[in-house]
Amino acid sequence: MKKHRENRFYRVRMDTARNLRIRLGALILGTLAFFPIAARLVQLTVVDHGYYTAKALNNQTRSTAVLTERGMLYDRNMNVLAVSRSVEHVYLDPQELKQARVDLEKLSLFLGERLGKEPQWILEQAKDTRRRYKQVASGISTETADEIRGYILEKNISGVHLEPSVRRSYPFGDLASQVIGFTNLSGQGSEGIEAAYDAFLSGPMARVLTTKGSNEMDMPFSYENLVVPRESCNLILTLDTTVQSCLENRLREAIAKYDVQNGAFGLVMNCKTGEILAMATLGGYDPNDYQRVADEKTAGELEALEAEYRSFPENSEEYIRGRQAYTDLLTQARLKQWRNRVISDGYEPGSTFKVLTMAAALDCGAIDLNTHFYCRGAERIQGRAQLLHCWRAAGHGAEQTPQALQNSCNLAFAHIALKLGGERFYDYVKRFGILEKTGVDLAGESKGIFFDKALVTNTDKWGTASLTSGSFGQTFKITPLQLVRAIASVVNGGELVEPYMVSEVQDAKGNVVYRQEPTVTRRTVKEETSEMMRVLIRSVVTEGTAKNADVAGFAIGGKTGTSEKIDVFDDKGQRVLDKIVSFVGIATMDDPEYIVLAALDTPSRATGIYISGGVMAAPTVGAILADILPYLGVKKMEEPQ
Repeated sequence: MKKHRENRFYRVRMDTARNLRIRLGALILGTLAFFPIAARLVQLTVVDHGYYTAKALNNQTRSTAVLTERGMLYDRNMNVLAVSRSVEHVYLDPQELKQARVDLEKLSLFLGERLGKEPQWILEQAKDTRRRYKQVASGISTETADEIRGYILEKNISGVHLEPSVRRSYPFGDLASQVIGFTNLSGQGSEGIEAAYDAFLSGPMARVLTTKGSNEMDMPFSYENLVVPRESCNLILTLDTTVQSCLENRLREAIAKYDVQNGAFGLVMNCKTGEILAMATLGGYDPNDYQRVADEKTAGELEALEAEYRSFPENSEEYIRGRQAYTDLLTQARLKQWRNRVISDGYEPGSTFKVLTMAAALDCGAIDLNTHFYCRGAERIQGRAQLLHCWRAAGHGAEQTPQALQNSCNLAFAHIALKLGGERFYDYVKRFGILEKTGVDLAGESKGIFFDKALVTNTDKWGTASLTSGSFGQTFKITPLQLVRAIASVVNGGELVEPYMVSEVQDAKGNVVYRQEPTVTRRTVKEETSEMMRVLIRSVVTEGTAKNADVAGFAIGGKTGTSEKIDVFDDKGQRVLDKIVSFVGIATMDDPEYIVLAALDTPSRATGIYISGGVMAAPTVGAILADILPYLGVKKMEEPQ
């Protein structure tokens, strides 16, 4: 009996233990199963709270990029060159207007009066429910926008929306248009300064946050929702609007006087610092309406082409072909008027390059001031297959180094190049920065096209044609700015400076974010060489081919250039002997500070005026210097007692 009770007790104890183990196991399993759920709850409610809150908010809001007010452009005298003003766009939502039962007649009359639109047209847009958010006005003033906003609030109108934006304005119109550039439809800088400094001028995009209503429709835009990350910066340019106006006006006069077929270009730069005071390519365009073709002749051709192709059925071959021709011409015309030829287009510098050749030869001792030459008008130069002609058929006779430059004698410079040698010639060309971009802070700079080194150094294989022609600026192309930069180094003591257009970048409070200091890239010639060259360059104006550039009271120096365009052909494939005439002038030669280039592309032979840099470009630069030197504070020479 006792044993039976013990066995029973043992079974009960075992059952209890078993039950406890089962319950404990279940508890453990339940706990373990709960842990992932609990962890997930903690992850959702604590760790990822911000993420899921933002995601939920995002489902209720829409973020739209909006341009911030772009930084301003000033010239060196703080004249405003470019400014952005706040504007707004007006949209209608026909579906929302219909649901709200808005009196469309009254609304159309009100908007038509305020926006300068036909009320009937606005009414048609308001009734057309096939499409949402129809723009009925763009770029309206904030004052007009406030009037509209007040009206729709007063009348409790739903379905009229206003969106803030900015519009770029250029007070000086086409003045320095290729330098300044413009902003495109997206508000981004295109061409010139606007493109090169776009990051400073625009800053990051602002955002407009729009809340969705219960019906999943966007609620109206409002300034309260405008989120602007930071303000943009303003730029102060080295450009001087007065000097720029003088440069452009004198180039226009030259175009008219000499019937110049392909426009003109020029610049004014500080020899010592690299500051560019003026830079022009004519004809230009108005950046306020940059897509309009400014050239009247081309605009007329475009109008005729458009009228012609529109006279055919839209799907006809004639229509398609005509429209393509119109589009091609329009694109070419726009690209041409936007191009800044001073930095983007290479040209044959002609005899203006002789300044560099002579400076190199004097600097290395290949010649001196007493070196003799003799010009017969034509000569068979060693290593050239063809007879080399001087521009003066009768020749210049006996010459020394100063007369070679004064007379701009091609034969003398061919011999200077031979004395210099290909290796040294190429080395100095490299020193002068002819093989590289200048580094100017403008968009679209190229570096021109120069000879391969072997063509001027390996004369045993290739002859001397490239070396001798290169000495007087033919059969290669460089940009006008490359040339001016190099010649500036010859007269400023031998320092190759980096040209620039922006002197300061300032934040909205006027604090200087960045200031450009004059930068010397390298030394080109010795100071004593520079001193000799200043005397020689002055003599070109007083005794040589550039007498037409002289300005009373100022010691002007310079060099003429007349070059044939090497890549112009007629319809029959025959080379056309079109010319570019140019002059580089320096003021003043006792203390060189300003260098000026003017170039005229293809003066007409029909005027009867002899086509040369001395006859056409030299007086143009002389007139520019006469205009700007007193303005810039350059004092006249004292009259001899």
